[in-house]
Amino acid sequence: MKASRPNPFDRFLSRRRFLGEASCAAVGTASLLSSILNLRLVGDVAAAEVPADDEYRALVCVFLAGGNDSFNMLAPVDSTGYAEYSAVRGSVAVPQNRFLPLGGSVPDGRSLGLNDSMQGLWNLYSGGKATFIANVGTLVEPTTLATYQNGVAKLPLGLFSHSDQQMHWQSSLPDSRAPGAGWGGRMGDLLDELNGAGPVSMNVSLGGINLFQSGAEVVPFAIGTGGAVELSYWNAGSYLSRRQAMESIMDAQYQNAFERAFAKMKRNAVDANSTFKASLASAPVVTSPFTAANTLSSQLQMVAKTIAARDVLSKKRQTFFVHMGGWDLHGNIESNHPGLLSTLSVAISEFQAAIAELELENQVTLFSASDFARTLSSNGSGTDHAWGGNQFVVGGAVNGGRIYGTYPELALGSSLDTGRGRLIPTTSVDEYFAELALWMGVSPSNLPLVLPNLTRFHDPVDGAPLGFLMGDPPP
Repeated sequence: MKASRPNPFDRFLSRRRFLGEASCAAVGTASLLSSILNLRLVGDVAAAEVPADDEYRALVCVFLAGGNDSFNMLAPVDSTGYAEYSAVRGSVAVPQNRFLPLGGSVPDGRSLGLNDSMQGLWNLYSGGKATFIANVGTLVEPTTLATYQNGVAKLPLGLFSHSDQQMHWQSSLPDSRAPGAGWGGRMGDLLDELNGAGPVSMNVSLGGINLFQSGAEVVPFAIGTGGAVELSYWNAGSYLSRRQAMESIMDAQYQNAFERAFAKMKRNAVDANSTFKASLASAPVVTSPFTAANTLSSQLQMVAKTIAARDVLSKKRQTFFVHMGGWDLHGNIESNHPGLLSTLSVAISEFQAAIAELELENQVTLFSASDFARTLSSNGSGTDHAWGGNQFVVGGAVNGGRIYGTYPELALGSSLDTGRGRLIPTTSVDEYFAELALWMGVSPSNLPLVLPNLTRFHDPVDGAPLGFLMGDPPP
């Protein structure tokens, strides 16, 4: 909603109003938000508002690093729409018969199709278990072509830069280069009390330490496709004396705060690895097959195994982060992009089959994220960095089989084109992520703590911004 509307938090208790206002002020000042969380002021509010049911829920973020050319993933296939698409894409246009038609049409009458390299994702969409969010991207505030061209729009820092845009997608703080925490980490700080005690974080990463899952208190637990990575020779019999010495060092009492913190961190890491390994060993076996040569499948297979161990790990809420690179296709897009899309689609299909085997289709939601889309115009053999693009969400809780957001006009010089088909997003990442956070159990009044930039686009008391997930809480 526009800032000119009355503040919806005025009717809340004074401390809650303070939290909401402080959260909005923390855009670009993430240290303030971290301080609030560290002071535990949020804990009392969260305790009263997180759901008390026993249902397990998990989010799986599939990050496509490099910038997916998502307008070759999802494109118009009707005669008028495809002609517009083909004209602007030129040498990188995908032939019309290489798209799988999606049911229905977007409001302006165009029909869309999915690249036929993604048969598995098309099957999920057709079965109502997948959807697409059109033209979503990082925004500081609602932006038009006029405000962009006049230089009055507040823009994400480092627009079109890989490192900056990956940071903004993961933090949802697009006007800060020092966000301090990611939106998944802030969400974890609120929801972790739903989980039982244990050394393994609710935020598990197969893409290394990442900003998305880093909070003031909850941090990512990084593992590999083979599980937790132990200290070298930790369990080797010949190194028993060294291990005992190391354990003595970790368990010693230190007066120096830094020494205490370091020893505690090491001890927590060792305990978490041991607990995680034992939990996987005692969890139900996931028999659904995964393609060993598909690196994303291998990551998602370990996610499925970890989800199978949720009860042993005492988790009611979890997030997962997986990473797939190779999308920065400034050249050879015609030969490389279909293979990437196929690898992605196969991995997601295999993962969804495993989640169905665990009878958790309605409790696990997978979503995509990427730096940005690519220019609509070609540079000759590839495409360059752009802005708004298309993402997908998969799971049994998805209101699937339709497109959410506004699929844009694809002609150069359109009302969203900042040059070469770099399109201004019509849906902010904040609105996209708010839907996922609500589904995980974050209350509408706590949404600004997770997504401080959201109130520039959507009033949290109005509920879900887009409506692509079932069971979104009412205002």
